[in-house]
Amino acid sequence: MKEKIIKNLAKNWKFYLIVFFVVIAFWLMSFYALGVSDRLYKKSDEVVADSQVNDIAPGTKVEEKIVCEENNFQRVDIQFEPFKDKNDIGGKVTIGINDSDGNVIHQETITRNNIRENSTYEFKFKNQKNSKDKEYTLWIQFEEIEEGKQFFSVKTSDSKIAIQEFYLSNKRLAFFVLVALVFTIYAVGISIYIRNKKDIKIERIFLYTVPVICLFYILVMPTFKNHDELYHWFRAYQVSSGHLMEKIDGDTLGTELPKSIASVQTDDWTTITYSDVAENLGVALNPDDKTLLYSETSAVYSFVQYVPQAVGIAIARIFTDKVLLLAYAGRVMNMIVSMACIYLAIKKIPFGKKFILLLCFIPIAIEGFSSLSPDAMTISVAFLYIAYVLSLAFNKKDAIIEKKQFVILTVLSVVMALCKIVYLPLVLLMFIIPKEKFKNNKKMKPLVIITAIAVIINLAWLAVSGMYLSHFREGDSALQVKSVLLHPIRYIQDCLYTLNINGQDYLYTMFGGELGWGELVKIYSIVPYTLFILAIWITIADESVKEKFKLYQKLIIAFVLIAIAALIFTSLYVQWTTPGSDSILGIQGRYFIPILPLLMLLVGSQLKVKTEYKGKNMSKLIAISGTLLQICVILQITICHL
Repeated sequence: MKEKIIKNLAKNWKFYLIVFFVVIAFWLMSFYALGVSDRLYKKSDEVVADSQVNDIAPGTKVEEKIVCEENNFQRVDIQFEPFKDKNDIGGKVTIGINDSDGNVIHQETITRNNIRENSTYEFKFKNQKNSKDKEYTLWIQFEEIEEGKQFFSVKTSDSKIAIQEFYLSNKRLAFFVLVALVFTIYAVGISIYIRNKKDIKIERIFLYTVPVICLFYILVMPTFKNHDELYHWFRAYQVSSGHLMEKIDGDTLGTELPKSIASVQTDDWTTITYSDVAENLGVALNPDDKTLLYSETSAVYSFVQYVPQAVGIAIARIFTDKVLLLAYAGRVMNMIVSMACIYLAIKKIPFGKKFILLLCFIPIAIEGFSSLSPDAMTISVAFLYIAYVLSLAFNKKDAIIEKKQFVILTVLSVVMALCKIVYLPLVLLMFIIPKEKFKNNKKMKPLVIITAIAVIINLAWLAVSGMYLSHFREGDSALQVKSVLLHPIRYIQDCLYTLNINGQDYLYTMFGGELGWGELVKIYSIVPYTLFILAIWITIADESVKEKFKLYQKLIIAFVLIAIAALIFTSLYVQWTTPGSDSILGIQGRYFIPILPLLMLLVGSQLKVKTEYKGKNMSKLIAISGTLLQICVILQITICHL
């Protein structure tokens, strides 16, 4: 066994070395981000000042007594007067802190340059483990004041130095280290396993990676912190209780639901922490105490998109009455259904499997899979629909499409149409299926019937959801529709202008640069741009998709892509953009993820680039790169919610 390990290390040392340095780099970045985020600290109230220490001269010393509120006293933030653009200042000061016996714990000397850009100075010292209720003395001594100049003095209010105390939280640090260790061990372990496995199918690679990553997202992203998740929670709970539509009573919208399902949300969702989640874990459902709850923008979504979440919630209600556990059950079932759909998509699609695998590592897609969001259903069903249509069109095993395939195609078309109206054109993709696949070469009639069924059902739901939209937009939607019809050229200009000024943001957010409701979790550059570069490389290098489509099939795919993009812009123009706005508001990169496989297939089929990389090695590269990148993502999510 020992000899086998040594032989493996000798053979693959470059791979192990790269993984080692990648992990070290991600850890260094993450721990540095943790340090500058102040998330490891419990803070005292900040002392706000409105005056200065007067008559500063060399040797002047000011002191502040501090009685600690917590243990692990480790830092004091001191507010100096800002002077970025001032010229009449100079000199330096010495800052120190003494313990209750008068012993100097730490002192340091700073000049004006230390606070030129930021008037807050972080004064760190040795951790005082048993500091609670003990008294410390912070002192600042002014020295070497240059003649004719002044070192702007410490702000004071009621004779107090403007400071804020920071106490290290060992629990937060331990939790962060635990998350970092556990996920890193998994990421490295599964990467080594995939790298050394000789024959491994892409769908197996998917099962070993993406669902596990989703589980980590479920654990580290607090409930209701994902995009609009609070309203999706209300909507999912409605459906789980048998209310398939939001109730409308005149001008009143909302459904009678247990009051407790809203009480587990903090007053300010932007500041949700793991402590908030822990405090709310004990909140019981109390189904008899009800109130009117409105799911707002989620009311326009079809109940079909909430069936997985609702099933999870309904099953969980049998075993527990804890509200947050019900929400987590909804998340888990949403993840299971979406993972099953994508697994089938990868297994079924005749070519382009690597495209779907890569797209599943996009952080914003994983956020959807691991939350209560209907994005999970939208993305996974879109991938499955594309895969199934391509299978019918190119799989030689299905020489003739039978009734079973027609039924499946119809169901998928209807579900796809009910996800969001903007993706309705995806139903037209079935027209790429060659006529030879149909009995007697009669292609148009069955496909037109399926399309008609999907369109009618979609329009029926659109008529219903329009009632909620009219309440939400208060007549603006009608004005926007009228504007498009009366001024089509101006509307096209609006679209092009919006794409021009926001295109980079769409690309950045599409590949997961920002996560969470309000985009409060910043992933920054490495993860989204690495995935984007991988997407380009896989698109042009995957030999399995070369010259697969005939001209009419390419035209249909191109039309579907353009139509969906146009509907995304138009729907946001109608629903979110206020009349008179210079650009279209509300468009996010994640809205384009369901059609990315089609775009990659269309582009990849056209380009011919030779590469020495074999298909199985490309799949392994996608999985290993995608999994290791999640170290950055999961640790950044954790930092934001400590």
